Amino acid sequence: MSDDKEIYKHKLYQYKENIKESDAVAWAFTSQDKMEKISFCFPKIKSYELRCKILYTALCQSDVMTVRQKWGEAYYPITPGHEIIGEVVLLGEEVKDFSIGDIVGFGAIRHCCDNCKYCSKGMEELCEEDSEEFEHGTYGIHWGGYATHLQQPSKFFYKIPKNFDIKLGAPLLCAGITVFYPMKRFLKPEMNTCVVGIGGLGHLAIKFLKNFGNKVTAFTTSKEKIEEIKSFGADEVIISSDEEEMKKCQIKYDFVVNTLPVKGEFNKIFDLCAKGGFLVQVGMPHIDTELPIKVFDLVCREITFVGSCDGPRWAMKEMLSVCAEKKIYPLVEEYQFEDFPKAFDKLENGRPHFRCVVNVKDYLNKLEKSKNE
Repeated sequence: MSDDKEIYKHKLYQYKENIKESDAVAWAFTSQDKMEKISFCFPKIKSYELRCKILYTALCQSDVMTVRQKWGEAYYPITPGHEIIGEVVLLGEEVKDFSIGDIVGFGAIRHCCDNCKYCSKGMEELCEEDSEEFEHGTYGIHWGGYATHLQQPSKFFYKIPKNFDIKLGAPLLCAGITVFYPMKRFLKPEMNTCVVGIGGLGHLAIKFLKNFGNKVTAFTTSKEKIEEIKSFGADEVIISSDEEEMKKCQIKYDFVVNTLPVKGEFNKIFDLCAKGGFLVQVGMPHIDTELPIKVFDLVCREITFVGSCDGPRWAMKEMLSVCAEKKIYPLVEEYQFEDFPKAFDKLENGRPHFRCVVNVKDYLNKLEKSKNE
């Protein structure tokens, strides 16, 4: 831990050197390049907030892009994490929809105004209000899920269904909703679909598309993953580096989900989209990335180009219910709380086997026991 306590100063969270005097422990980025474990106290809980102890937290590429300032300036110290499953331990006085002990999920959105033109249409992921107190995204000034506890507005917590697998389900709170929501908006049963890039987002997209009853083709560069990809429900797997196979697939798919944050190869992906089809972009590159689009083909083939980075509350609730009922979960690598830096490094520099999830529960049990001794 750093000797310079100034780097722990924060507008909202009070650093505590003695862990027994703290409310929580977090893995915080005190700078763009330094991740440290620190203990802290929350501000007094507001009437509309709740606090949960975190059981499982998943890691998302968004965390990397944020703390490395590839999506804009970050406010340090910052604790990322927006794929969270926890247990309610404290309620603000106005919170009536939750009880102590409820198992809850929390995703990438912490607030919406419920009044703007987007919120009024059930599209609160696009809410126009964004200020320090009513920050739209889960982490920034406020801290997220790389911690033992989370304190956020109650209206973006979700009750987890009783038959939901909490050890596997945390990535659904971001990765899952990102691919599920555009399917609910635009997918039709007769559509021929494909998924490009079979990683954390892509393998969930295949599972959802099959659940909706669609034929699914997967595009991957990994020949060794073909059988595993088929096990997710893909009817066909195409190696995207095979130029002849890619030519055969041109203008073939009514619903294309692209999980890759690429620009150089984008027109090969664009060429997969059939006339009147939908191209759904969910891969998120550097903030300055621009995509070269064949405007002539876009117009003449009447393609609808759709972006998706999250979803509204109604879609999240429906997705969690569907996943619990149909047992749709991501494949995950599990890490312990002390190994958060290792999990983050694997996410950023390695190739996780789809998603990384941190078991916070075991560490928290030991922490609570030591505090009581």
